[in-house]
Amino acid sequence: MPAYESRTVPIETVDGAQLNGTFYRAKNGGADQATLLYFHGGGLIFGHREDLPQVYLDMLTDNGYNVLALDYLLAPESKLPAIMRSVQRGIEWFLANSADQLHVDPSRYYLMGRSAGAYLALYHAVHAPVRPQGVIALYGYYTLHEASFSVPNRHFLSYPQVSDTMMQSLISQQPLATSPSDQRYLLYLAVRQRGNWIPFISNDPADASTYALAKEQLAALPPSFLAAATGDPDVPVRQSKMLHKFIPNSELHLVESAEHDFDRTQIQEFGTDLYEKLIAWLNTRSSNP
Repeated sequence: MPAYESRTVPIETVDGAQLNGTFYRAKNGGADQATLLYFHGGGLIFGHREDLPQVYLDMLTDNGYNVLALDYLLAPESKLPAIMRSVQRGIEWFLANSADQLHVDPSRYYLMGRSAGAYLALYHAVHAPVRPQGVIALYGYYTLHEASFSVPNRHFLSYPQVSDTMMQSLISQQPLATSPSDQRYLLYLAVRQRGNWIPFISNDPADASTYALAKEQLAALPPSFLAAATGDPDVPVRQSKMLHKFIPNSELHLVESAEHDFDRTQIQEFGTDLYEKLIAWLNTRSSNP
């Protein structure tokens, strides 16, 4: 049996798409326990909020931490400004409604994400109306001005080429806030093969600068827990190393792996150990708020 109780929470309708959250409450957690606001990965194109493996949900909720996994709008049906607006709405909903609807302290929260979700967590830690207690950014990035994002990726080119026809068949006519189908991954694969991921998620070239974090903003971030694989073929590990360099109170864990989302594909080898370290970091933060 899982250590948590879970329920779906309607958040808001944004651009015609319903945003929901899944709230995982620690059975032994009180109203004063911290809540992790979690954003999934998927290159801002695919993925769903309930992708965090149960073993990690068990570990977090066993140790008294609630998790609220949030939807956000996906590209290319929605572009970066709308995606960022949907993330902001989710955070604002938590701050305004969590005391009454979830019975938790809205001031005690962390922003957590994996890959693209880590990017969203980092960006909104700077822009949130109430400063989070910390940020958990697993194999993420803080800027879209990363050279490897704008050229054909050698790793993704090793897969069969995704056709333009296949790409078009996977794009919806309506805004999407969740994409549980594995097929949708092909859209991300296609744009990384072509080297046009950035224009796929944004109509305005200025967005890459608008939605990047400067050194001064990184320096002002709350305490941050960072992790990445040294051989990450998707998001270069230098992004996490630079985050560690510029965030004064940060802890970086590097894993000797060539898997991007190693905590999904290598749970026993690396994942559980990493989440034990995360919980130790959270416990230290809880005892020294």
